Amino acid sequence: MIQVGLAAPRRAVGLTGLVLGAALIRALLLPLGDLLSTLVFGGCLLTIAWVERTGPASRGGESPASLGILGSLIAGLMVGAVLLVPLTAGSLSGRGLDGFWTWAALAALIATLEEIAVRGALYRRWSDEAGPVAAIVAGAAVFALIHLPRYGLSAMPLDAAVGLALGGLRALTGRVAPCAVAHTIADWGAWFWA
Repeated sequence: MIQVGLAAPRRAVGLTGLVLGAALIRALLLPLGDLLSTLVFGGCLLTIAWVERTGPASRGGESPASLGILGSLIAGLMVGAVLLVPLTAGSLSGRGLDGFWTWAALAALIATLEEIAVRGALYRRWSDEAGPVAAIVAGAAVFALIHLPRYGLSAMPLDAAVGLALGGLRALTGRVAPCAVAHTIADWGAWFWA
């Protein structure tokens, strides 16, 4: 009898469900207010990342981060600038700086928590169990799905493409921080081109 030794990525799938569950909770709480639902979502992501930080160490599927910290952050800035390009095809929102700074701080916090959960814990788990390509693809799918309630089906292709770019950045640099930088830049740009 021939047996295939491929194990299903059980922990990765479970972690994926937790991240998607956090997004579902956010969507269900949205009628109670955007700030409340966003803060609960952020708290869920922080909890997921906190619990996963004590998980088993990576088997070495991570990039050696040959770019270094500075090079990685520069790569994050560059990817963030590229992510702004699709936004510039639309018209300016007309929103000024009134309310921007408070919103920008919250957007940066949530973007960072999303990246810690998706490109940190989730990427690491998928990479360990199924390889880096699966980690990039799973992260992109999760990224698109967690934004579905907020932006709708029409934004799914763009969100998936952004997720692939951020996953590629994670694979290239071996770090989450550049992904958080790129994600934050894209979110801040959306304030002006939404």
